[in-house]
Amino acid sequence: MPLFDASQLPLHTWCEGSREDAVTGLVAFPDFHSHIPRCLAAALDEGRLVALAIGDVDGLKDHVERTNSTSPTSYGHLAGNEVMATVGATTRAWFREQLFDSGCAATFGGDEVILAAVVDDAAQFHQALGVLRDRLGSVLPVTVSFALMFVTTGDLPAKRERSWKHNFTNTLLAAVDRTLFTHKAARRAGGGQGGIIAVTRPPVLSEPDQAGPNPLALLPLPAASDVVHVVARPGRIGSRDFLLLPCRGPVGQRGAQLRVTFPTSSAKTVVAYALRSQAAVPYAAVTDGVTGVPLTVQGVRDRTPRSVPEDLAAALEQAGLDWSMVPIHEQAQILHLITEAGTPEIRAGRVTAAVDAVAARKGAAR
Repeated sequence: MPLFDASQLPLHTWCEGSREDAVTGLVAFPDFHSHIPRCLAAALDEGRLVALAIGDVDGLKDHVERTNSTSPTSYGHLAGNEVMATVGATTRAWFREQLFDSGCAATFGGDEVILAAVVDDAAQFHQALGVLRDRLGSVLPVTVSFALMFVTTGDLPAKRERSWKHNFTNTLLAAVDRTLFTHKAARRAGGGQGGIIAVTRPPVLSEPDQAGPNPLALLPLPAASDVVHVVARPGRIGSRDFLLLPCRGPVGQRGAQLRVTFPTSSAKTVVAYALRSQAAVPYAAVTDGVTGVPLTVQGVRDRTPRSVPEDLAAALEQAGLDWSMVPIHEQAQILHLITEAGTPEIRAGRVTAAVDAVAARKGAAR
């Protein structure tokens, strides 16, 4: 197992002075739990966006038992410690690459890690977490699954009684942890693969803002062939029941098609609509008392003439931009100009102009 430099703990301003976990080299959980409520509340009071993620090793117990039964030098939880040491070393290296001005990475339980950071863009952090997930999968004999939420100033409790910061933080971490294990249970029941990233919204602690959730705290809807794991919140609009996704709603009135897999493992194609800028899918089978429904959501390729050509789709993906941010009528105009380009050079220039137009839309949305 690696020997960690205690002076290089994975933290930026948050949890300074904390002790190091001896196995992972991450911030020890008791110190994280002591510092993070104050750090979190201060960031939210400043109007910053905070990401909270918990990662759990998939099938660690089975790996330890299998190793102990086949290796004469393995005993107890030694194989598990080796896995967690690698998780810690990989997470530390990943953390040093991020541009967080505030944040930290800590242990949580025997085989979990917590990431907490102030971020500028929800989608970028989601992508960065995917990089960490993939790195862990490449160096470990097992996968690591994550759950994630983004917290904004609007999620702060309206009533702030004694110890509210710790209670608020514990509520958020509990919601992330439940999301993680709900999806892990659904994956095991359905025979799916590990190494997922599930996304949820913070619990509603006060009356919601009529303007709707901050769009920076919502992920874009998955593009064609992309898959996201989410916990959807039941909601009723008028007389209709919906599941609200932690994703931005589609632009325009037409909606967007999604392939949704439900907890029963049944899958169907549905149309997602925008309700106060948040994506929602019709659903009428939620029983009373259910606060979240785990879903696997996949984008459906648009088969109409307005489908995005491969060169434009690749350029948008490289720039990390969401085509659905452009209104439908503008999409048609842009695609017509690209299709009518007379030479490859003109087409490439128009693709670049289209990407710039989407980037301008993204900047205006902020």
